[in-house]
Amino acid sequence: MNRIIVNDASCLIDLRKGGLLTVLCELPYQLVVPLPVRASEILDFSDDQWRLLDRSGLITYDLPGPEVAQALALRQRRPALSPNDCFCFVTALVHSGILLTGDAPLRRFATENGMQVHGVLWVIDELEANRVCPTPLLTHALRTWQSDDAVFLPENEISARLESIGAQE
Repeated sequence: MNRIIVNDASCLIDLRKGGLLTVLCELPYQLVVPLPVRASEILDFSDDQWRLLDRSGLITYDLPGPEVAQALALRQRRPALSPNDCFCFVTALVHSGILLTGDAPLRRFATENGMQVHGVLWVIDELEANRVCPTPLLTHALRTWQSDDAVFLPENEISARLESIGAQE
């Protein structure tokens, strides 16, 4: 069975900005989004975008009561984490999944707890390594993120990937 990747809102937003939602589900992973994150107004995905992701295999995970309680207890212990951060953490924990997030406090907490954590630049690496995304689309995503003041990615990491991709063209 494929490894599970639990997606938080920040990564989904950046992947949409980069035009990568259509290829995201081509990776050899089971993509999961906790229901509270999916319902979050911050995502502002259209019904068509959700249908595309659903048809491509994205699973919306409705946390059962004990897991909701676990997330809420975590939120009380770690006020730097948002409720949705806690839902993502608990979902990744119970599924032994990879957490995909760009949120610094969540990344730090998950790493401290031995969880595998990645961000959207790792997705670029995986899309390239698995050859499921055309190079022009990867380049477009990286350049979009590079020029977007609301996307907080290390410039040197973006440049390194652009150079790597360019060397293969």
